[in-house]
Amino acid sequence: MKADEINDLFEGLEDLGFDDLENVSVYTKNTEEEPNKKVQERQQTDFLYDRKIVCPVCNSNITVRAVKSSSIRVVSRDSDFMIYYQDPSPMLYDSWVCVKCGYAAISAQFNHLTSTQTRLIKEKICSKWKPKAYEAIYDIDTAIERYKLALLNAIVKNAKSSEKALICLKLGWLSRLKNDNENENKFLQQALEGFIQAFEKESFPIAGLDESSATYLIGELYRRLEDNTNALLWFSRVLCNRNAKNKIKDMARDQKYLITQERNEEKTDEQLTADSTTIKKQGLFSGLFNWSK
Repeated sequence: MKADEINDLFEGLEDLGFDDLENVSVYTKNTEEEPNKKVQERQQTDFLYDRKIVCPVCNSNITVRAVKSSSIRVVSRDSDFMIYYQDPSPMLYDSWVCVKCGYAAISAQFNHLTSTQTRLIKEKICSKWKPKAYEAIYDIDTAIERYKLALLNAIVKNAKSSEKALICLKLGWLSRLKNDNENENKFLQQALEGFIQAFEKESFPIAGLDESSATYLIGELYRRLEDNTNALLWFSRVLCNRNAKNKIKDMARDQKYLITQERNEEKTDEQLTADSTTIKKQGLFSGLFNWSK
């Protein structure tokens, strides 16, 4: 209800001293969403815990958030190993950040630094860092920011290709959660390039993947980026690997079947288009001949 309508409701009370009723509303707006949001946040907080660690770069005592292992609930999985969790998702909290100096890394790599890497981070990250406090519960955008910071640190410290590739892969997954296809493909492309380099130069396991799993993932990233020719080559390598687990081989067969099915559908569509064009041309020429008669 508009302010002037409210004033009409209380017309006549001015003489009683009530001449400032512009902001009075008979009925308060429904505020159920806000309490529900607070309840959800409180429930998520119950599943999290604070872990106290020492930053290996600046030696500050810091706190990082993590999901209690007893609270992790897997909902589903994508074909490129992305896992969907019931809130809260551990993936949102896997990039640890020192809010004092700006050093960031995936939790498994956080404490693995050489003296040279520490020096590089101090020179190129810490010198520019503006301290920031994060909310108790991370949303997808917060997680993306933290992973991007981890990627920047990884580049600065000349991390292994597998470490950078894993960060890019998770950034691609987070973009997928936002239905941001453009950024998902950008990060998946970077992940693909990194995993190929790691496959060629690093010892297995790389980023927690054995050889057959890494081979499959490279093929799947090629497929998601619509390079089916290379995808088929890498899937075939999985199927030819005697040491590959049956589960990975089954996944490779499923993806090969998808590609074959897509190609058959494309051929069918092309054939239908060609047949339709031929019929139209035949109809045109038939009309010309009938006209000449």
